[in-house]
Amino acid sequence: MSNTKLFIAISRVIPLFLMTSVVVGMSAPYGWYAEGNLGSTRLINEDYPANSSNSSSGLGGNINVGYKFMPYVGVELGYTRYANTTIDDQNSTEAGSDKHYSYDLAGKGIIPIGTGNFELFGKFGIQRIYSSISISNTTAANNIGLGSGQHSTTGYYLGVGGEYYFSPEFAAVAQWARANGNSSTGTLDLYSVGVSYIF
Repeated sequence: MSNTKLFIAISRVIPLFLMTSVVVGMSAPYGWYAEGNLGSTRLINEDYPANSSNSSSGLGGNINVGYKFMPYVGVELGYTRYANTTIDDQNSTEAGSDKHYSYDLAGKGIIPIGTGNFELFGKFGIQRIYSSISISNTTAANNIGLGSGQHSTTGYYLGVGGEYYFSPEFAAVAQWARANGNSSTGTLDLYSVGVSYIF
């Protein structure tokens, strides 16, 4: 083979080799990230007066800041604001409302699927729920024995979901998360979609 033909052959192989090396060597995104989510909330297991009724469905939101150490492990700190719960007396008159929010610290286990653009994840950690009842109608509140007050408790936090990376930095997220409380605060769920950005 002449030197010219050898040079041409090498010049064709080298770009292919470099492209292959870049693809194979591309690591999964990791580092600091921020995440924002919006969705539907649900309250269960909170003890309101026996002759009252309540509605807790509505829009809630969540923000998380975390660090992804490697493709399979992360840790994050989050804040969630849940929909207000409306409390009515036996005549369907609004007596008051209950405001809920929580902070959480959780570990995150990650399973990359396929080419790495899609990931499944699970979260587990601790959280602190805060509940604040305010009275909007004193007569209706007296009818059911509802009083204003604040409660808080610490419990476990868990979640499951998936995210799809449109680029190494941006991902779409869908997840369910639960902050487990007690009878004074209730247990709260958030079903949400959102976006994540790795810095």
